[in-house]
Amino acid sequence: MGNGVWRALVVLHRYLGVAVGLLMAMWFVSGIVMMYVGFPQLQEAERLRLQPLVPWQECCRFGARLAADEQAIPRAQVEAHAGGPALRLRRAGRPDALVDLARGSLITVDADVAKSVAAAAAPLIIGRDAAIVAYERLDVDQWTVGRYVRDRPLHRFDFNDPARTSVYVSGTAGQIVVWTTATQRFWNWLGTVPHWLYFTALRSDVALWSEIVIWASILGSFLTVVGIGLGITQFRHGRSPYRGIFYWHHLAGLAFGLVTLTFVVSGLLSMNPWGLLDSRDSGEAVRIQGAAPNWGEVKASLAALRAQPALADAVSLTTAPLAGRLHWLVTREDGSRTRIDAAGAAAPLRPADLAAAAERLAAPHGVAAQGIMGEEDAYYFRRRDAFVLPVYRVIVNDAERTRYYLDPASGTLIQRTNANGRWHRWLFGALHRLDFTFLRARPLWDVVVLLLMLGGTAVAATGSYLALRRIGADVASLWRRRSSAPAQGDASVTPDAR
Repeated sequence: MGNGVWRALVVLHRYLGVAVGLLMAMWFVSGIVMMYVGFPQLQEAERLRLQPLVPWQECCRFGARLAADEQAIPRAQVEAHAGGPALRLRRAGRPDALVDLARGSLITVDADVAKSVAAAAAPLIIGRDAAIVAYERLDVDQWTVGRYVRDRPLHRFDFNDPARTSVYVSGTAGQIVVWTTATQRFWNWLGTVPHWLYFTALRSDVALWSEIVIWASILGSFLTVVGIGLGITQFRHGRSPYRGIFYWHHLAGLAFGLVTLTFVVSGLLSMNPWGLLDSRDSGEAVRIQGAAPNWGEVKASLAALRAQPALADAVSLTTAPLAGRLHWLVTREDGSRTRIDAAGAAAPLRPADLAAAAERLAAPHGVAAQGIMGEEDAYYFRRRDAFVLPVYRVIVNDAERTRYYLDPASGTLIQRTNANGRWHRWLFGALHRLDFTFLRARPLWDVVVLLLMLGGTAVAATGSYLALRRIGADVASLWRRRSSAPAQGDASVTPDAR
C-alpha cells in the first residue's frame, strides 16, 4: 500500500508539473520583471503637475439644471479645462459631470474635447511636441481593464513620439487618467500581464478571473508540497540518488522548495480567497467627514472664493468636508497643499480637530493611542497613491486594535488596517514581496529577492522540463507497444496455420 501511494504521488507530481510547473516558472520570471516595471498608473501628484493655474477671473456661473440645491455633493473639484475654469462634480447615484464655470453649462467629453485635453498635456508628458496619429473610444483595453470605472468611456490617443506614448482621457471628468509608453507595454507583457493573468478577455470577467487565479495557486501549492515531500524522502545518507538534470532539480527543490511554496501561497492569499482576509471598511470615512455638503453650499462657497487672492496660484481646489462642515483643500503650483474654509479663510487642521475625528472613528470603543507619525510603521508605508508623511495615526481600543491613518492637512481617511488587514500585510506583503523594514534598503532587497526568485525559477523550470521529457518518453513507449501489438498477434497465428 505504501509503495502504491508513493507511485501515485510520483505520477501526480510528474503530470501536474507539466501545466502547473510551467505556470509557476512563468510566475517567477514575470515576477522578476515586475520588480522594476509595474503596471501603468498615474499618481495624483503627477497628474496635478500637468494642470495649469485655475483662471478664476472667468468663474463662476452655474447652470440651473445641474442639481437641486439640497442635493448632496460627495466631491467637487475645480481645475482648469480647455483654458477656462471647470468643476468636476460627483453626485450620488449619477455619473460624474464636468461643468464649464465660465458659461454655466455641462461639458460633453466627446472626441474633440478629449483631444484638446490630450494635446495640451502631451508636451509635459512627452517632454516635446508630438502629433496624434491614432484615436480610439473604448470602455476597456489591456491597460485599463479592471480600473477607471467612473471614467468610462475612455478616449485613447496615440502619439508619434519616439516612446510611442498613448494618453487616456476620462469620458466623464475630462482629465488624464493614465498614459503608457511602448517600453512599459512591452515589459508589462513579460511582467504584470502574465503574472496576474491580466489578459483583457479574462480580467473583464472578474469572478472567472478570480477563480482561475485562486485554483491555479492552490494547484501550485499542492504541487510544491508534494515535491518537497518527495525530495526529502529521496535525500538519503546526505546525498541525492539522482544524476544529471534530475540531480539539479532535486537539490534546487530542497534549497528553494520552501521559498517557492511561500511565494505561491502568499500569492494565493493576495486574492483574498472566499473572503478569508476580507477587510472592507464600515463607513469610517463618512463618520469623519459627516454629512456631505449640498449643492447650494458648494455654489455659495465658490462664489465667495473666486475673488480670493490666496487662490491665484492654485491648480486644484477639492472639497474636504470635516464633521459636516464644508472645507476645501487647495493644491498650488509648487505642489504644496493648504486647507481653507467655505469663505476662503485659511483653516489648517488643529490637534483638537484631529482628536475629535479620532473620537468619532473610535466610538464606542474609545481611542487607545493617537498622534502625528513622522515616519512609516509596519502597516503604513510608501506603496499607495495617497501616501503622505507626516500622517495622523489613530489606534482604536476595539478587539482588533484597528488602525486609521488620516491626512493631517485635510482629515481625509487614507488607510484602515484591522486584524485581517494586518494578516494580509504579513502573509502577502511580507512573504510575497519580502517587504520587511530591514530589507527595504536597495540594492540589498534586489539581491535577496533576485536570488530567491531565480531559485524558484530553477525549481519550476527544471521540474517542468523533466515532466515533459518523461511524459514524452511514456507516450513514445506506449506508441511503440501499440504499433508492435498486431505484428506479435500475426506471428502467434502463423505457426498454427501451418
